[in-house]
Amino acid sequence: MKRIILMALSIISISSLLFACQSKENTTETSANPTVKSENDKKLSINNNFKSISVSKTKGVDEITIDDKESINAFQSIFSSAVKEPGQVNMADPEFYLEVVYNKENHQSLYLWIGEKGQGSTFMKTEDSNTIYTFSEKKTNKLIELVESRFN
Repeated sequence: MKRIILMALSIISISSLLFACQSKENTTETSANPTVKSENDKKLSINNNFKSISVSKTKGVDEITIDDKESINAFQSIFSSAVKEPGQVNMADPEFYLEVVYNKENHQSLYLWIGEKGQGSTFMKTEDSNTIYTFSEKKTNKLIELVESRFN
């Protein structure tokens, strides 16, 4: 009788162990459109319905407001081209502070590092200081024209 109980417990233990160690390769995840989600996770999420952008070198000091239609369109293009970089970062203090203004109550803050002409540049959301978004040299050249030229 002890032998049967011992054998039954052994079989149950081995079965439990095998079940717990089962590979997850056979499991399936359901997602409406995983490609779209992963693509969206790699982009800087800025709502394109903003009315203006306030830019300053020191947060809130010597602030300029950019609100003309051509500049807003240029910023929309720059934001939509920014791509999330993998990993965590540790950045120096930002060169510029941006406030993307949607209306009086709704805005989004960003840090900005502008590269030299022909180099890429970087955005960082103020609420996520471990993630950066970079954009191309061409967009950097446009950003230099939009931002740095107004401070010189």
